Amino acid sequence: MSSNLSPEVTQLIAQELALGHYSSEEELLTEAVQLLSQRNRLRHEIEAGTQQLASGEYTDYDAKALRQRFDDLKAGKSFGG
Repeated sequence: MSSNLSPEVTQLIAQELALGHYSSEEELLTEAVQLLSQRNRLRHEIEAGTQQLASGEYTDYDAKALRQRFDDLKAGKSFGG
């Protein structure tokens, strides 16, 4: 695969390598692609959540119930209680 990178991107890659954050361009690009994939998954999850909110698929919690939910999660209890 070949690519024509802009001077700005080429400079950023060179800076990251010079700083020692990555040992090679391949390592840097692999992480960049993984982060892009992660961002796309999060974007999909946000869209799904937004659709659930719009269709009323959510649970309302008051402050006391929310505190209990957090306590349950810390204790390792599942969502079902």
